[in-house]
This record gives sequence, C-alpha cells and structure tokens, in this order.
Amino acid sequence: MIQKQKLSKSMILGLLLLLAPLSQVVTAVEPAKNVIIMISDGTSLSSVSLARWYQRALDAEKQTLHFDPYISGTVLTYCSNAPIGDSAPTTSTYMNGVPSIQGFVGTHPYSSGEADLVPLDASMEYRPLVSLMEATKLLQERKTGIVVTCEFPHATPADATAHSYNRGRYEWIIPQMVHNGVDVVIGGGAGLLNEKHQDYLRRNGYGVFLNDISSLSDYQGGKIWSLFADRALPYDIDADHSETPTLAQMTETAIRTLNKGDQGDNGFFLLVEGSLVDWAAHGNDPVGIATEFLAFNEAVGVALDFAKEDGNTVVIVTSDHGNSGISIGSRRSPNYAGTSLSEVFGPLTTIKKTAPGLAALLVETPGENVAEVFETNASFAPTEEELKALQLLRKHSLASRDSKERQEILDEVKTLALENLDYNTQKPGNLTDLVTSIYRSRMFIEFTTSGHTGEEVFLATYAPKQEQRMMGFNTNIQLHDYMRGLLGLEPTMIELTHKWFAPHTEVFAGMDVTITGDKAVEKILNVRYNGHTFTIPAFSKVGTLDGKPYMLPLATVYVDKKDVFYLPASVREALQK
Repeated sequence: MIQKQKLSKSMILGLLLLLAPLSQVVTAVEPAKNVIIMISDGTSLSSVSLARWYQRALDAEKQTLHFDPYISGTVLTYCSNAPIGDSAPTTSTYMNGVPSIQGFVGTHPYSSGEADLVPLDASMEYRPLVSLMEATKLLQERKTGIVVTCEFPHATPADATAHSYNRGRYEWIIPQMVHNGVDVVIGGGAGLLNEKHQDYLRRNGYGVFLNDISSLSDYQGGKIWSLFADRALPYDIDADHSETPTLAQMTETAIRTLNKGDQGDNGFFLLVEGSLVDWAAHGNDPVGIATEFLAFNEAVGVALDFAKEDGNTVVIVTSDHGNSGISIGSRRSPNYAGTSLSEVFGPLTTIKKTAPGLAALLVETPGENVAEVFETNASFAPTEEELKALQLLRKHSLASRDSKERQEILDEVKTLALENLDYNTQKPGNLTDLVTSIYRSRMFIEFTTSGHTGEEVFLATYAPKQEQRMMGFNTNIQLHDYMRGLLGLEPTMIELTHKWFAPHTEVFAGMDVTITGDKAVEKILNVRYNGHTFTIPAFSKVGTLDGKPYMLPLATVYVDKKDVFYLPASVREALQK
C-alpha cells in the first residue's frame, strides 16, 4: 500500500529552488517586431462565458469571441505569499518575473516566512524591479504604450511603468509614469495629471489632451497622452460615446500612433487593459461584467486585425486573476438542465445600465419618479418593498454625512421585507449594492465572494508562426519569460535591476551624501564628491550635475521604509570624471 507523505515547508522550498533557474531561461521563441498584451482585469473563465451567452442572447448568430480561434491554454497567477492574486503583484509578475505581495507595484516583495510560495532574496525587499516595458524602451528603443479604462496610475498600468510598495500612492506613481518615456498613454484620469506634469510632457514632444475625444482621430504626432474623466472611465454601457471613447477606439489610436515615426522599425510593446470587468465583478454586477468584457473583446478584434495585416505582431490575451466566484446557475433554479436561456439570464440583456450607472441616475431623480426611471432602465418594475428600499437609500445618498437622518434611514431599511434579495438588511449597504441585488434576483447567476479568486485564467495567443504561440498550462512567471523571449531581451529583469535600480548607498559609497525633504515625494538626494555636486528629486529623471541638467534613463524611486533612493549605477561614473 502506498503511504501518503506530507511535504514539509523545507521540502517545498527545496523543490522551488531546483525549479527556480527555469524561470530565468527565456522561452525558445522567435522574437516579434510588435508585442501586444491585452489583460481583462479580474476576469474568471465564468465571466467570459457570461459575456458569450449575453452576446448570443442578443443575437443567436453571435456565438464566438474574437480570440476564440487562438485560445491556447491557461495561466495560474498568484502572489509571492498567497495563492489568490491581486492586480498589483500579478501583472508585476508578468512584467518582471517575480511574484510579489498584495499592493506592491513593480517592487520586490519581503519574505513572509512560511507563507512564501517562491524563494526570495531578502536583500532585495522593497527594491524596484525593472519591467519589460522599461527594458525594451531603454535597450531597444522600442516604442511603448498603455491603454486602460481605469485611471492611468492604477495597479496594472503602473506595474509596467512605475514602482511602489503601495499601489494607492499615486503621488509617487504618477511622476514616474510621466518621466519614464512611455510614448502613448490613453485612458482615465484627466483629473490626476497636474499642470507641472502636463508642461513636462509637452516640453518633451507629447500631445497632451484632456477630455478631448477628437484627439484620438485628429492628432498625428508620435507621442500622446489622452485622458478622460477625473478618474476611471464610465462603464461602457453607461457611457456617452460622443464624449468618452470605447476601449476599441483607444486601442486603434494607440496602435496607429506606435506603428509610425522614426522608431517604427524597432517595433512596439503595448499593454491594453479592460480594467472595469474587475470592478463589476467586485460589485457582483452581471450587467457590468458581461458588457465590459464584450467592450474588451472589441478591442481584441482591433489588435488582431492589425496583427494579421502586419505579419510580425504577436497578440496575447489573458487576465491577471479571477474575481467573484461567479456561477452561471443557482441553487434557486428548480431544474438546472431544464432552465431555458431566458430563465437563466432573466432580463440581463435588456437592462440598460450597470448597477452603479443606474444608482447614480436614481440619485439625480426626484423621489416620486424613482419607480419609473428604474423600470425604464432595468426593463422590469421593482416590487413595493424594493421601491421603498430604493427611495430610502436614495435619500441616504443625499443626506448629510454622519447625520442623524442617515442612521434613521438605515434603521427603516432594516424593517423592510427583502428576503428574496441577496441583500443584508441588517447591514444595509449603498444604493448600488441594492440595485445589484435586485438585478441578481431576476437571474440564476450567483457569486461566492466580492473579492478575488484563485482559479487559473484563460490564455489566447495569436502569432504569425505557430511556434511563436504560448500553449498549455503556464504560470505567471512563465508568461513573463515568454514575453521576454518575444521582445528579444536576453538579460533578466533582476540583472537589469542591479544596473538601473541600485541603492544610493552602493552607488555613492565613500561620497558625501545627504537626503533632504520631509515627505517621500519631497525628498531630494544630494551628493558631493571631488568638486562635483549632484542632486535629484524623488520619482524624477531630471537631476542636476554641477548646476546643469542631468537626465537619468529612468525616474528615481525613493523608498521611505529603507530611506534609500534607487537609481542607475552609472551616475557614479559621472561624479568620478
């Protein structure tokens, strides 16, 4: 009889150490001129199926998605210390090959002891890691681009272009993205780009446009930042597309812009993210999930059309992690295999707004018109109890914060009979939560969580040659290595990190070094040596050497936890002359 043996932590780490060198070997793949990676954030395979059925319910002839012929495998994504991924460390892994910790953007993790899933170098903790996008720009002068539907410094785009152990510190991330030479940035966040950053971009040859949809078709320059909305773009189904572009439009502009100019022969590397599928999944909103993924699918179609015509472009389509535990089918369904298409999805395809979109509309609606506006947009009427709850939570949204009135409203919601809804009246949430629960009550679609999930995600690859495609089961580390091979980058990102993100204590060893400033974003590194003076602000590539401008290849990264600046080791040579 075979006895089961439990693997100890040391045995597991030993196996990982044996396998670790494999992650440093570039997949034997022929490089491509252009590489486009398209990430549908927080998209479980069930979310893909939901979108597919949504499309088919609208038009029985539409049963496929653009990437269907190129589905090639799956990707297991995870953090350095957790099987369930977070957008910051998972896309970071795609970009630098090192799994990291929740909230870490382009930054080496610290060890979590027994929880570590990969072997870690303790000397590297909190150190910024060079990304593929930074490496291909610096080593190959390849053009680079970012297209997103979230605000531009959000986790996934920041993973490719910036570094921070806290994904929420936009004041650290934005200046890095501005300074790091990305040729195309299109997406949300017009309210986040201040005048100083706009001026820097314009001085360096960029067209900068805020809430100007005509820029996507009219601008003919080679470098562009075109941003919309204060932060994230509205959901596709909620948007006015005369003012806000679709992801497909933004993708077309990015490809057109990157595929021309003096550097065109060097090709480009483009990251496109359908950001809001993840947000809809967090909200358990099936309308948002399905329609956002279909908007992403249209962008995939744009990229594939270009790749087929170009003949030297690889398109990778995947997700960074699952989300919400979405299930097509429910315990409420009386007969799972006997439930029709219309019964499973209910009014899903006739709803005209996402839950956040309808909630925002209801807040602007006079109380007596709530029922009419709800039915017009949801395609069904709320019950009497649901209508009472909608009107109450609308009042709650309008009431003064922390007022006695707000608590009285919530207490009244608790008295309502809403047992048919997946809604906790004892801890009533906001109006969006209620609208979402009403939507779900008319469909046989369930969710296990409002958080991320750990299942593998889908992978599709289009390439001019079959041998250039990535096939089968892969990890997030292997996807990084595959892209490194496609880009023709021989050094690993760790090797490049030692060159471009060396700690100032090593770079300027033996020199007179001081750091001034209070907040991290205000820190300035000052170095004196052999009659030379060098200064540079945190999160900037523009320093001064003996009073004259000195441009670094990448923006510095200051890490307050270490009180260390990370910057190119080559700066020492300039001071030794």
